[in-house]
Amino acid sequence: MTRNTDAKAKTKGPTPFASERIIPDHLRDRLSPVVMETYAAGDFHRADMRTIAREAGMSFRTIYSYFGDKESLLFWFIQHWLEGLYPASFKPLEGEGDVRTKLLGVLQMHLEFYERNPSVGRIIFMTVPLERWMRDPSYAQPGMMKRLLHTINEAQRQGELRSDIDSRVVLDAFNAIFNRAFLMWEYRRRSYSLSAQAAPLMSILWGGIMAPGKRQDSAPPLPAKAPARKKTVK
Repeated sequence: MTRNTDAKAKTKGPTPFASERIIPDHLRDRLSPVVMETYAAGDFHRADMRTIAREAGMSFRTIYSYFGDKESLLFWFIQHWLEGLYPASFKPLEGEGDVRTKLLGVLQMHLEFYERNPSVGRIIFMTVPLERWMRDPSYAQPGMMKRLLHTINEAQRQGELRSDIDSRVVLDAFNAIFNRAFLMWEYRRRSYSLSAQAAPLMSILWGGIMAPGKRQDSAPPLPAKAPARKKTVK
């Protein structure tokens, strides 16, 4: 799902999805902080493109000519922001090592990303209208998900993970961790380190997906308590 953010030219003619549009760098850079602040701090339905245009110091017509509506605007920027997460967060899947270590590495990098970028997390997990976002390719991230699913399938074939569970169920359970972990971190006012939750969460998931005979206690010991994290104002 990655795209070339260095492209300068406009897309010729309309495209079916926001994620396929090419936006000039200067326009992207001026809009990005405004779009992030607008959608992270408020209700999606109260946001409007005219206010965003005014805050970004550009004309409404300019924004409209590229995006058409506020949904396309938000979906495009979600994909742009996630370039800081993908494909880097899937590097733990490369090379040798057991699947538990690989999945823990992926989970760790996701939680670290959202801890560094809480506004992106708020938009993805709390603000964006999911039913509408599901219509846009930026939601599915097929390339990334296929890569993770391949790792799960291989681990099932090699006897590391339970083969009596559909690999897609394992994938869904793994992805669901990001959602719940972030929501509770926000609800609890970011009073602890989000990234420090990776090992405990992986331990819980591993207990349900590991193949029979795999010892749960063979994993590295978990920290007694996640270290507190000072709240920073974004």
